[in-house]
Amino acid sequence: MSFPEPRIPCGAPRARARFGAFRARALPGVLLAVLAPCALPAGCAAPPVGEAALERALAANAATALHAPAVMDSLLAAERGLPTARRIGLWARRFLADPSSEYRFGLAPGGYVTEGLLASDHRQDCVSLLYRATELAQAADHRAALRRALATRFAGAPADSVIDAAGRADYDRPEHLDYSLDMIRAGHWGRDVTASLAGARPDSAGSARYPAGSFRYVPGTELDTRELREGDVAWFVLNPAHPAARRLREEHGLVIGHIGLLVEENGAILLIHAASSDLEGVYPGGRVASAPLRLYLERVDRFCGVVVTRFAD
Repeated sequence: MSFPEPRIPCGAPRARARFGAFRARALPGVLLAVLAPCALPAGCAAPPVGEAALERALAANAATALHAPAVMDSLLAAERGLPTARRIGLWARRFLADPSSEYRFGLAPGGYVTEGLLASDHRQDCVSLLYRATELAQAADHRAALRRALATRFAGAPADSVIDAAGRADYDRPEHLDYSLDMIRAGHWGRDVTASLAGARPDSAGSARYPAGSFRYVPGTELDTRELREGDVAWFVLNPAHPAARRLREEHGLVIGHIGLLVEENGAILLIHAASSDLEGVYPGGRVASAPLRLYLERVDRFCGVVVTRFAD
């Protein structure tokens, strides 16, 4: 059975789609360094960010963070010695437990892109959840999390050109990566370990942007969840046999349609993600939700498998 998903997939909220049309843009030369596979790995210091821009961003995002700054800093300090992957899992669980959690597509009214937010912790889509969980997992305090956000989401852009006078982030900056496969290749959100997993194969369908064979993925039917770990990132590949998913490939160049974080519970791998719709008998949509990864892939047939990225410690 197929379950409804947003017409504009969560996996590509940076593509400007307010009227249902994606805008592709060429990556500027400054991003050549950004797209290096090991750029800014976990544990490395983020590049300097303009302090004035950071102060404006901190003020604008204070009310939309999961907790008050002092609470965030206390949690971050207590967990600083843990492996990054473990910290990602902890933050994913915190967002899952948030009683105010609400699914909000980034480009929708009130979404993080529309509002120019770096921390929209109570209103998430799949990319904002990825951003925040991984940024917080690599931060010493709440300031460092926003500093990392500016350095990775807008890599190559001067912070003063990204953050306006009111502290709002400009997601229309050309340095911002608009496609999830480009995010994978950038290396900021973990190293692509897909090729090391059993069953990995080249994508044979391609899209209007990426030719066939551009990346490897593991089909859902062949995924061995024993190879997956706490803190891995799952990037869901659009199924070319599904009519709506194929249109997204052919008309908009997408190959990734959704993103989620993986955690381990009692030996099972669970997906924590921003769910736009219900998964019947498992969870209500419209919030951050969780489900066994294998079950999710079996039930949502617009995705044919996953690319997996992993954070090193």
